[in-house]
Amino acid sequence: MRYFLLLLILWSTTNLHAQTIYESPVGFIFTFDKTWKRLPKEVLQQKLKDVKEFLEYRKDIQYDACYQKVGNADMDYPYMLFKNIYATTTDEEQIKKIKDYFTNKPQFDKVMQTMTNGKFDVELKIGKNYYDEKNKILIFTYDMGISIKGNLVGLNAFCIGKSACIQVCSYSYKDEFKYDQKEFLDVIYSIKDKGMKTSMRTYLDKHDLAVSYYNQGKQQSELGKREEAIRLYTKAIENYPQEDNYMKSEAYFNRALNKRYLNNLRGAIADYTEAIKLRPNYYKAYNNRGYARLLLEEYQLAISDFTQTIKYDNYNTEFTNMALGNRGIAKFALGQNGCDDLKKAIDNGNTNVVNAYNQYCR
Repeated sequence: MRYFLLLLILWSTTNLHAQTIYESPVGFIFTFDKTWKRLPKEVLQQKLKDVKEFLEYRKDIQYDACYQKVGNADMDYPYMLFKNIYATTTDEEQIKKIKDYFTNKPQFDKVMQTMTNGKFDVELKIGKNYYDEKNKILIFTYDMGISIKGNLVGLNAFCIGKSACIQVCSYSYKDEFKYDQKEFLDVIYSIKDKGMKTSMRTYLDKHDLAVSYYNQGKQQSELGKREEAIRLYTKAIENYPQEDNYMKSEAYFNRALNKRYLNNLRGAIADYTEAIKLRPNYYKAYNNRGYARLLLEEYQLAISDFTQTIKYDNYNTEFTNMALGNRGIAKFALGQNGCDDLKKAIDNGNTNVVNAYNQYCR
């Protein structure tokens, strides 16, 4: 009994302090609590137009990731958008130019307060700007002047690092900003700067080439040209620098998808496995590898993959429902009871397994 209670305490403590980590390609690390999730790159690309009129877009700046609250619709507020900037400085005159760049914009206040203790221990006021000289972080708050189910405000942090800079663009409803700003600042001040192993020039050359191959591969895949898509995704994988592991995992995932369409299930499984090595919580890769294993009648391995899908997706997308349905089917193939999984899948909107449920569970 005492051993059980100890395990329960350890489990509770582990979940209480569970964290989500974002590692930027340019060397920054930020920590979230488990109430935040990273949106898929495709969603970020589709939704960028929502903030386009408020932020500058230049070739030397890359939007890399967006995090939002678990359970919210895609890019519903609050969310945090990370923007890599491929340059840095330690010169206070250059930092002043960055300050001026923002404060000269009509939506930003002209005055910037300097923080000297390296910590924001006061409530931020909408429309005020702050400079943390110790940590080289500039923070700008402003009323966005638009309303989507409520007036919107922004909190932009510009962090100056060893190898590059990063801009953290945080958005909230005005009525909730008093509460959301604490979470925004907790994430911003979790920053660690490990720098880059690859030189910036080499990184940009390899990154731009890999992205070009990746985008061409995606185009060929959409046209159904599987072999050509595989060739281009292979080129992307070969060229992504080590800082781009997140994007490299997507190239492996998409190459696997095209291999599966060619019925190369073993090749697809190998690529999904590489994607998971680069991104251990890649629930889509677990799901698709599980499906390939299901087709190969490797039922126990498939069940394991579907279980990982459910664990990491945690009922946030349709992948949980697919995994529940397919796990139930794999269990029946092994002579186990898969009715609970099928019922959960149906209850959450998976209509593809209704016939299987009626056949095995009625």
